[in-house]
Amino acid sequence: MIEDGEVQAVVFDCDGVLLDSNEMKVACFRDAVEAAGFSPGDVERFSTFQRANFGTSRFRLFEALLGWDLERRPLVDRDGLVALYAERLRHLYVAAAATPDMRAVVGQLAAKLPTYVVSGSDEAELRDVLATRGDAAMFRLILGSPRTKVENLLTLFARPELVDLPRSAITFVGDAEADWKAARETGCRFVYMDRFSTVQARMRALAIEEGFPVIEDLRGLPAALGMTQPEDGSPAC
Repeated sequence: MIEDGEVQAVVFDCDGVLLDSNEMKVACFRDAVEAAGFSPGDVERFSTFQRANFGTSRFRLFEALLGWDLERRPLVDRDGLVALYAERLRHLYVAAAATPDMRAVVGQLAAKLPTYVVSGSDEAELRDVLATRGDAAMFRLILGSPRTKVENLLTLFARPELVDLPRSAITFVGDAEADWKAARETGCRFVYMDRFSTVQARMRALAIEEGFPVIEDLRGLPAALGMTQPEDGSPAC
């Protein structure tokens, strides 16, 4: 449970927190690199790297790939890889399942507190997907790449409703090391959601080392934030 001060705003990562979309994205990244003509060895190497660095934007992931000593270098640049990835992702992203009770938990939180999204996903794409799904209205602002999560958190903190709050009153809910690092760097609190993470072993170890709260899914968020649970057992804020 988060202690020493009331939570006054909540920021959510998207993939693996709001949507069960992590494995879908891993597959789309892999398919895009294969379609571009990279060798099987480099495809496997990149897929392992991408999974371990989930939450990092596609722009930086593909920049990293193109900076490697490759077995075979196809005639494709970063933007070409981004386009290959995006065309594979779009229809799947809209149809991705929400994580358990996502709309109930976030909807009840949003009725009481400012709620936001900060994601490694492409910002325009993410806004369109969440709007198409009917989820965008729960959030005051949805931010994504190509800006980093640190940059986007700092953008949020400058908003009129947050600028006078202590950073410790703002909680970032994420499932990846990139999320925890962004929270640590900007001074807000962090809650780790475990169920859909692609780096569970690493994050569980970090939780022990750093002492941040762990929840299985969003149904555990009210308790982690120190909010009471109603007698009927429904998510409460």
